[in-house]
Amino acid sequence: MDYMPWWSERTRKFADEVEAFVDAELVPMAIKLQEENKDPMSIQWKASKICIDHGFHPLSILTEEQYGGRDQGYTGYTILNEEIGRCMLNVNPLLTSVFGAGPILLYGTDAQKKEFLVPLIKGEKWASITVTEPDVGNDAAGVQLHGEQDGDEWVLNGWKRFITLAALSDLLLCYANTDPSMRGTHRHLTAFVVPRRDSGITIEKINKLEGDVEMANSVVRFRDVRVPAKNMILEPGDGWTVMTSALNIERMGIAGVVGQARCLQEIARAYARRRVQFGQPISRYEGIQLRMAEMTMRLETARASIYYLADLLDKGEADMFQFGAKSAATKIYCTQSLFEIAQQCAAICAGDGYTNEFNIYSVIKNALLMQIAGGSNDILRIFIGRNEFIRDVDERYLPRALRGVTKEEIEDL
Repeated sequence: MDYMPWWSERTRKFADEVEAFVDAELVPMAIKLQEENKDPMSIQWKASKICIDHGFHPLSILTEEQYGGRDQGYTGYTILNEEIGRCMLNVNPLLTSVFGAGPILLYGTDAQKKEFLVPLIKGEKWASITVTEPDVGNDAAGVQLHGEQDGDEWVLNGWKRFITLAALSDLLLCYANTDPSMRGTHRHLTAFVVPRRDSGITIEKINKLEGDVEMANSVVRFRDVRVPAKNMILEPGDGWTVMTSALNIERMGIAGVVGQARCLQEIARAYARRRVQFGQPISRYEGIQLRMAEMTMRLETARASIYYLADLLDKGEADMFQFGAKSAATKIYCTQSLFEIAQQCAAICAGDGYTNEFNIYSVIKNALLMQIAGGSNDILRIFIGRNEFIRDVDERYLPRALRGVTKEEIEDL
């Protein structure tokens, strides 16, 4: 694995450990699945459990040692996701639990971390994040799941849909509208950890998706679900802060696309050297070289961008207002780049690439999902654009026509 120059010796040793684990345990599994004509990216639970057994649950990499984690920070989390991605195996059950447990990791009390994080890290429990509703998607502030306080409990009523892993989860990280009058200030949402098997929670439907076939993507109904106040993350009205911070962790989870892109690049490199047309390997033709150049530029830029964000978080230098825009930009670029890289690889490999032996079109299918999940790329572009116009203008970069003329400059004319 290529080290980033700013990594500490501890981080480099961890990267070597992850690389050895992937080579020894996951790559042979991926090769065997390919030999059996099975899509490695559709086999998610077996690979996830192997990671847990060897101490590589992504959530444990982020969690402090006192709760059974390895405390390798966001850089370690990104390293693990990239390395798993390069063997084309899907560990979405693990990542979904990270996204579901993110608010607990960031803001949970000591008691909440002991009760919820520890069994999640061990693989004894699984978690889901619940935001999307029948009339709520990218408009996350429009959550309609209603929460009303009743003594030491909160009562939840409403619907959630497109909830990844919900039917198989033990815990649901729910966002409820607890004070509709406060929506204009974003103080209307509250976050709760809700046991999925609590009375009043029913799975109404399992959605049949083109990808993520093992993830039990579900429609969930809440009927008078009673949640103890001790399961609330932070205070009433803090849900928007909890949600937006946790979504940044989710977008950091896209590092797996960098690993997949690395794999695609090697497939294209090997194929172009072996494939002979008109008396020479196709790698000698400028058209193929241009495609490879496009793949390389996107891969190198995506990798540098995501590790830069991880370093900002690890050093505590991330302004969370600006970081939201940075993580959104990186999510857009990385997911779009994976799609573009897969297309370039498919073009180089031509008919052979269309066979299931190369898994190129499996990546394309999942790359389309990644452009929707965690906030659709189109909506995130709007968020980034709005954010830029909120920022103050740095007049040092402006021509006089936009900067204006000072009194002293007028007198000098």
